[in-house]
Amino acid sequence: MNRRNASYMYMEYLRVICAFMVIMIHVSGANWFKIEIGSANWIIHTFYNLFGRFSVCVFCMISGALLLRPDKTICIHDIFHKNIKRILICFVTWIILYDVFYTVMYKGGFTYFIQNLFKMPRHLWYLLMLIGLYLAIPVLKPITKDKALTRYLITLLVVFGTIFGMFKGINGFFKPLLSENTLFNLWDMLLTDLGEMNISFVPGYLGCFLLGHYIHEYGLGKWHSTFITAAIPALLLSALLTILASQVSGKYVYTFMMETNPLIILASAGIMAFFRGRQRPMLKDRSETFTEKAAVLLGSLSMGIYLIHLAVLESLAHYLNITVASFNPLFSIPLLSLLVFIVSALLAAVLKKIPLLRSTVI
Repeated sequence: MNRRNASYMYMEYLRVICAFMVIMIHVSGANWFKIEIGSANWIIHTFYNLFGRFSVCVFCMISGALLLRPDKTICIHDIFHKNIKRILICFVTWIILYDVFYTVMYKGGFTYFIQNLFKMPRHLWYLLMLIGLYLAIPVLKPITKDKALTRYLITLLVVFGTIFGMFKGINGFFKPLLSENTLFNLWDMLLTDLGEMNISFVPGYLGCFLLGHYIHEYGLGKWHSTFITAAIPALLLSALLTILASQVSGKYVYTFMMETNPLIILASAGIMAFFRGRQRPMLKDRSETFTEKAAVLLGSLSMGIYLIHLAVLESLAHYLNITVASFNPLFSIPLLSLLVFIVSALLAAVLKKIPLLRSTVI
């Protein structure tokens, strides 16, 4: 079997679903901070946004499943000169492309282009996080040879990464009530400083990276059904906590929407376990059904879709005045997300045909 042309079909399906869900996050989150807290529209936006939040964690899990598998060898030289180099080129290229895009869209001149050249589009943070995951591979690879040690490290990373997120959530809930308390304000300053260093993000995403490897290689054993059953309730609970905390505090509480929220990691693990199944999946050297062929094709475009979708979303709003506010968000969010997904997939496919830009969609 030619392993370069082989794939794990469940991962292809997950890639497509996650690419769509990332778009739905950005569609539903576009006006989230502008809609009145507690209103029907705001609640609809919140539920749609939280429902798609598993996507980034699952993308990390897929990367961990593929890059940390026992039969894959990655040397340090390749990590720097092949993988990280490719991601950096992609990162710089898309910063420039987005700068050109905004300069044209807002009819800015050369000065506008230079002033905005180093303003990173908000979704490109994922590429920098990928670099961090690649840098960790030489350390993680030996650990993954020991199943018990892998399980221990996953627990350590996820717990460390999510406890901080829980503290921030609790802190955001009580902040309006204890704003005059000196000790609370000192505590709040400490959390703010730690938050600016993204101290919860690194272990949280590394935990997802390892968790993806673990689920792919070993499954979740007796906990398989429990994780799957808990996935949707965990996402719904995150939405309810966001709504409750925001309404009580009178401010937009974003903490429970962060991917390092333990509920979202729980949901992500359950969703990946559902698609993997109880038995260890086998590599397939070809796609047989139409659905499989479509999944492989769209899965290969998932990174391109991720990179270009923001430009598509903003173009629809700027040039055609098509936004999530065009009609009832209950319908506009999924429909606009689907439109952006289709257009982004077509553009990503075109970019893959252009020699100079082919490598920029990874």
